[in-house]
Amino acid sequence: MIDYHIHSEFSPDSNAKIEEILKKARERGIDNIIITDHFEVVKGDHEFKFNVEEYRRTMEKFCLPVGVEFGWDGESPIDVDLKNFDFVILSCHVFKNPINQESYKDYLERLLNIINKFDSYHVLGHLDFPRRYSKKFEPFSKDLYPIIEEIFKKVINDGKGIEVNTDSMLKYGEPNPSFEILKLYRDLGGEFITIGSDAHKAEDVGRGVKEATKILKELGFDYIRILNGEWNAIKIGC
Repeated sequence: MIDYHIHSEFSPDSNAKIEEILKKARERGIDNIIITDHFEVVKGDHEFKFNVEEYRRTMEKFCLPVGVEFGWDGESPIDVDLKNFDFVILSCHVFKNPINQESYKDYLERLLNIINKFDSYHVLGHLDFPRRYSKKFEPFSKDLYPIIEEIFKKVINDGKGIEVNTDSMLKYGEPNPSFEILKLYRDLGGEFITIGSDAHKAEDVGRGVKEATKILKELGFDYIRILNGEWNAIKIGC
């Protein structure tokens, strides 16, 4: 199993020690992990940047790929060279309140604008992210699927992928993006998929990954991608 979305004490919202993360991964039979701490380039209080050289040295000390969750609002000047990272999750954590279908639409349009400007990433993170903060985990309306389709076509044409983020699996029974959105990705020919727990505590490493892998198979995905020096596709179930 893999877990390609984990936060450590390099993130402002995590205190997890890398040693603890590795120990928990071993206990759970997860033999391929990438720690992806937050590097946020946004306006306002949510901006966060770590020392890239110190971060790289630390990951290399533990023989880990150098991963990052790069958050961008689509407007702020980017002042980091993302070639310093082996694995980049591109995320947008900016959305409007109140959370409703209109704010979902605004979020998707922002995301589409971001990927039209920027391609220094490997996978697009938790595509329907604002859903986590809605009442009753309200899904994105089918009326918004044309925008999602545009996003996926751009991702696929650029040779990028998406992540299946399992943070919501235990609470709501569905990952980000939802099963229906994952089906759309599959129908459009999307194949590049990684899986990550979005753990911010060591005890959450690998949470929901096994369940999500099984569901991906049921949805018609045969492979997930892993990084071992280069990207490889491994058959689900092997």
